[in-house]
Amino acid sequence: MAEKLTIRDVARLAGVSKSTVSLVLNESPKVDPATRRHVLEVMRRHNYVPSFAATALSRGNTGLIGMIVPGLTWRFMADINYGVAKVIEDTKYEIVLFTNTKDGGYGGILERILTSGLTAGLLVVAAYDQPLEPLIELQRNGLPIVLINTLGRASELPSVGADNYAGGAAVGEHLVSLGHRRIASVLGPTDHPYVQERLRGLRDVLHAAGIAPDPSLELDSGFVEETIRGQVRGLFELPPGRRPTAIFAYHDPAAFTVIDELHRCGLKVPEDVSVVGFNDIDAASHVRPALTTIRQPFVEMGGRAAELVLSAIAEPDEEQPARQALLPVELIVRDSTGAVPAA
Repeated sequence: MAEKLTIRDVARLAGVSKSTVSLVLNESPKVDPATRRHVLEVMRRHNYVPSFAATALSRGNTGLIGMIVPGLTWRFMADINYGVAKVIEDTKYEIVLFTNTKDGGYGGILERILTSGLTAGLLVVAAYDQPLEPLIELQRNGLPIVLINTLGRASELPSVGADNYAGGAAVGEHLVSLGHRRIASVLGPTDHPYVQERLRGLRDVLHAAGIAPDPSLELDSGFVEETIRGQVRGLFELPPGRRPTAIFAYHDPAAFTVIDELHRCGLKVPEDVSVVGFNDIDAASHVRPALTTIRQPFVEMGGRAAELVLSAIAEPDEEQPARQALLPVELIVRDSTGAVPAA
């Protein structure tokens, strides 16, 4: 890929000052028409795309950092927003939120952001099934963008996420240490990278302990409540030697459903079956039994992403390396897990 031109390069090629190029970019009437046409022709000939951050800086409209979120009611948004705000509130910037609740990509939102010309940088909380290519193109053209990667998606964008593999491995190590050898997984959508990474972490721990993972215990629930209930009933219709003694649900609300259905089946948690969740939402410590789960660092993810986008804004003409930060997760042991039952 050819090296991206800066305003300084355009000024040299056009034989004008850098300030003149800046005035042309900002449609200033101070530039005579002939000079404007000449500078624009140089830009066209060399496929110059202006740095959005630099353009905003020259206009003086640098007070806003855009943030695209899947929806304000999305379960983890409060923590992510808090982490972003903790960093941004100590700077000259403010945050403007854009919600992306429709299928079909980021096109409409990005058009509004670019038309306003006010946004110096952009934070994007990853959404399901939304193509990242429009964001990647904007980032290549100079708009600082950082992905808050709750889904573990592979991308060349700078991103901050949680270590889902380590989370799955921590669950496996905890349950194996309690004597469990038959561990069922209530999976989310299996085409999502975060689900694949959690399962890979669990499988690797089982292999290391000499336990062959059983594919019949890996259940794609799609996180649909009635599907989960049917799957739990099915597990305990198996012959006694094939039934699980522990169930790992890949997010906390799914774990709550598992516990409720186990109780309906006349089974006790953790005396008969241990249950583990993922995310450590507020309710996890208040259900009975309190849920053993993996805590994701949503506040820290928001804060680190804000730091990355501020760093990119501070040096708009510098090539920003694509940084993928994986933050550590934490196993929170509560009352829903115990030693494997004797019988």
